[in-house]
Amino acid sequence: MSGLSASTITSSLASHGTDAATQALIVQFLNNVGSAAALAGTEHQAGPVFDDPTSGSGVQSRGYDIGLTVAQRIVTQRANLGGFSSLAQLAHIKGFGADKFNDLIYSFTRVVHELTAIEFNWNNATRSNDSMNLRRSFAAAAPSPSWLKGVSVNAADSIALYGIADTSGRPLAIRAALRANGLSAAFVRATGGGALGPVAEQLVSFDAAGASGWQTFALPAPTFHAGGVGRHDIEWRWQWRARSTDAWRDLRATRHRIYVTLAAPTLPWVQVAGSTALPWADALDIACVWAAGATTGDAAAALVTQRYNGCGVVAYDTVSGATFYGWGSYNLTQMLNRLNGGPGLGAKVNCTDSANTVSTLANLLGCDLWQSRMQSGFALNPMIAIGFNTWAVPFNGSFSYHEVAWKGGCTQFDNVFDGCLKVDGDADPTSAPHTPLLATNLLFGDCATLNYRLRLCPPGPSGCGNCVPAPATTRQRRALL
Repeated sequence: MSGLSASTITSSLASHGTDAATQALIVQFLNNVGSAAALAGTEHQAGPVFDDPTSGSGVQSRGYDIGLTVAQRIVTQRANLGGFSSLAQLAHIKGFGADKFNDLIYSFTRVVHELTAIEFNWNNATRSNDSMNLRRSFAAAAPSPSWLKGVSVNAADSIALYGIADTSGRPLAIRAALRANGLSAAFVRATGGGALGPVAEQLVSFDAAGASGWQTFALPAPTFHAGGVGRHDIEWRWQWRARSTDAWRDLRATRHRIYVTLAAPTLPWVQVAGSTALPWADALDIACVWAAGATTGDAAAALVTQRYNGCGVVAYDTVSGATFYGWGSYNLTQMLNRLNGGPGLGAKVNCTDSANTVSTLANLLGCDLWQSRMQSGFALNPMIAIGFNTWAVPFNGSFSYHEVAWKGGCTQFDNVFDGCLKVDGDADPTSAPHTPLLATNLLFGDCATLNYRLRLCPPGPSGCGNCVPAPATTRQRRALL
């Protein structure tokens, strides 16, 4: 079978009353479809071309009527022509007869043919049922809309942030914009969705130009609330049907990266639209992976402290104890670069850099830590500094000050998270043998009970006595760069 002639195709279009818009839509589809499998519908066990019950010559496999062999011939013809400019160029394709051509016309005469865009975050005024504000990084805003046809390909191209505490018990929704041809309304849904679950079926209306405008779709069954902190790459398979009794037809798949925190991030992070201190996806990529599965703030902060201390790409400056990444402000951009394998501002860090990293990434997950110091001029017990694996007493036996991530009022009655060093966790921190202990939610304490303070410093006036919390002058959350 040699296929249809160009004149037969032209006559068929006229007899069907196929308008120019529909013809252009079919040509666009044929030029953009990625493969013969996609055209034939074998990639996802459903195809874009639907069997015409009035003009077709029978129901083929799954009710779709192009077939992989003919689809490959169409793709080959497209390559030979450098793309189709008219449907008449489908002439003389073996096996592409009247039945298949009629099915092609039928499929695009009354069709939802485009998912244009998706928004996760749109309701800044009420924060009623959408996601939080976020940025890509300090320098780059998040994509808006989150997903856009022809732009968003991979999950990381389309990002959204949800807090467990902020969304528990609340109905969640997204917004999507679609286009149709020859339909005033159609039912639309999306299956899959992983941590966000499926998109609920909804009747969508289209204007005379085929545009839906923004439509709000419910997310009736998210699962992320039970899983704690996480980063989830999800996929939705969008489908439509003209009537509630019709079979669902595939429209396309979309992929998205969903960040889940315990609650809205705390300072230095904000939710002020346009601020460079909105949560950064670049930072969430690290924090949500480091603290994956944590269901409490203490657990999340502990995991961040552990992963930072063991990251292997930074080490304590044992020469001068200088601050490299943050003094007046914290250069998180460069620290993230370092943690991701780049040069950053170099491998050396001190306690201030470490307190900045632990508190800032923990607070991104909804914790509530501060950077604060103990001072001044106090003697030390042996310790293992970040980046080292041996016990030592640095700087001739004393610190002028030490800074950690601290809870509450940053007093002796509050707990600390120290990513900079491991103290001795046994009954006598002043002498060997030593048992390494990373302070994660450890009470700072006084000089009478064996807590963080006496594990860091020996008893006596020059040790524990001089190691005094200084929240009035040092308690802060540094601004981000």
